[in-house]
Amino acid sequence: MHLDPAKSETTEQDPEALLRLLDLELKQKRVQWQQAATRHRSSRIMTFFSLFLVITVAIIALYFVFSQATSERSKSPDPITRDR
Repeated sequence: MHLDPAKSETTEQDPEALLRLLDLELKQKRVQWQQAATRHRSSRIMTFFSLFLVITVAIIALYFVFSQATSERSKSPDPITRDR
């Protein structure tokens, strides 16, 4: 941050102005941190939702595959058994 000499002399002579500037800067940083935390939380929620969706679809697909295989197995004729 570049300040011109006139302003830096004023803030050096007025500690209240320096405290106000510091407070303002800290408030701006806090707002930036809160926005970053909100973005991070949103992306984490979306990641968990996507993972949940993928797992749910995989379970449903496996259910249909196994039910189809079971029905195909029950439809197939039994092998001919030989009587001795």
